[in-house]
Amino acid sequence: MKRRLAAVLPLFLVLLLASCGKFRGEVTILYTNDVHTYIANTVKDADGNNLPGLSYGSVAALRDDLKAQGKHVALIDAGDHVQGTAYGVMDSGAHIISFMNAAKYDIATLGNHEFDYGVPRLFGIIKEARFPYVACNFLTADDDKTVLDAYTILQFGKTKVAFVGIVTPESYTDSTPSSFMDENRTKFIYKIGAGEDGQELYDMVQKAIDAAAKKADYVVAIGHLGDNPSSAPWRSTDVIAHTHGLDAFIDGHSHSTVEHLLVKDDTGHDVVLTQTGCYFAAIGCMTLSNEGVSTKLITSYDRSDEAINAMVKDWITAVDKNLNEVIAVSDVAFYVNAPDNPKKRLVRKQETNMGDFVTDAVYYYFNEIEQIKCDMAIGNGGGIRNDLPAGSFSYNSAKKVQPFGNVICLVELTGQEILDALEFGARNAGVGENGGFLQVAGITYAIDTSVPSAIQTTEGMWKESPASYRVKNIQVYNKEKAAYEPLDLAKRYTVGGINYTLRNMGDGFSMLAHTKLIKDYVSEDYLMHCAYVKAFAKGEDGKPHVSTASSPLKAYKNYLLDYENPNGSGRITIGF
Repeated sequence: MKRRLAAVLPLFLVLLLASCGKFRGEVTILYTNDVHTYIANTVKDADGNNLPGLSYGSVAALRDDLKAQGKHVALIDAGDHVQGTAYGVMDSGAHIISFMNAAKYDIATLGNHEFDYGVPRLFGIIKEARFPYVACNFLTADDDKTVLDAYTILQFGKTKVAFVGIVTPESYTDSTPSSFMDENRTKFIYKIGAGEDGQELYDMVQKAIDAAAKKADYVVAIGHLGDNPSSAPWRSTDVIAHTHGLDAFIDGHSHSTVEHLLVKDDTGHDVVLTQTGCYFAAIGCMTLSNEGVSTKLITSYDRSDEAINAMVKDWITAVDKNLNEVIAVSDVAFYVNAPDNPKKRLVRKQETNMGDFVTDAVYYYFNEIEQIKCDMAIGNGGGIRNDLPAGSFSYNSAKKVQPFGNVICLVELTGQEILDALEFGARNAGVGENGGFLQVAGITYAIDTSVPSAIQTTEGMWKESPASYRVKNIQVYNKEKAAYEPLDLAKRYTVGGINYTLRNMGDGFSMLAHTKLIKDYVSEDYLMHCAYVKAFAKGEDGKPHVSTASSPLKAYKNYLLDYENPNGSGRITIGF
């Protein structure tokens, strides 16, 4: 009798637990986000020596080691993996997908930069991947049907985990809006569920959660939303606060390092939010169990899959062979980030010497190489990606700064359109960063941060001219007079930049949707940059040396130029 009772008791306890709630097995989820094709990752030891950093080989080895311990393991990515460096751009992400296939990713969601090569190429990427992409709010515009599955379920023994994909509505503006439109750019073919107040997005996510929860033991969101204030009301924290039923939220987009943050959902339940940062700085490791959700970030791992490492090395060698030719020596260190804080992205909220350097290259290219009058050049801060130390300058150096493969164009804009573009780019100045913040050449302007931004948007796109402006005192350089003159709102000016901003409404600049085109597809951005660098005065070593004094723009008398100052040449004044 005692033996029979002992045999029955465990079953009784299982039934009792089942009656009180789900009896769920333990699952480990490894996750990455915002890798941005940083496959040649290195870290420095205490002596400053380069050591191998985390990579696709690392994450594959970690997964295999955990499985060898008898654990149930899933490997997922929260977006922005095919764009960012030359290693992605050279073949529009094909090799990156092959590395992820070799690492045996189980699921991914779309980051805004998965759209950068255009929607047709996006579908090619999805087809090449041996893992599914999920997104509950990537829709066809005519009938609001989801383009991809809203969620997918993985089964581990008797335990099922549902993964709900969420794409940032900023994909419209942070990628190329025209990619979502018909050939005439008159209507959208695809759209991202959003809502001005976020409610449309919340409803779509809740619908996916409810459907997934009926079939799974756990529900985990894979979102590419981020936590930047400028992304409200579409942040991961906003979505959690307006939905219920999630066990955890794996995030991306803002490049934030969030190991384990509890956020209340709309029922008061705690949802674990996590994000690894970016560029393979860490691999996330989440454990789901009846005891709850735990997360940690792994910043180093002593084993790596050698077969994947060999694949990556071969691709790096092939790309670097073409890009590593040294064409100049820079006597100046150029900054995208704060010199004392590499995680503080200044180029998205103020002038930097790198912003000046990039836009000067466009300005010079049209005026001196193309011999077409260019009154000014603009460049979105989000497209200027990396600091450059002083020293050797190669094609690869320029590609690291502008990795997206954009091409240069020249358009004609009215002074009013220029004012509106600068105002739109300055809407977050003094508050936070914005990928559409405009670095400039050939003009200067001031931002009065005491004036609140009156910008109105529709799905992140410019809507109309505001009632009041915080951008003031715009001055345009006149080469013949060697002086800066006030912008004339009624006059038409020639403006150089990348077609992402000037022709394709990137970052939401829809006031530029129908500008008059003068010349397009002039040069790829990094090649244009290199052409400018080659025009600098040569040193005793026979190579061009990059500095303020040796710039060919020094011939433009009274033109504002100071590359030695990390904060730029004084073209953009913020404050008052």
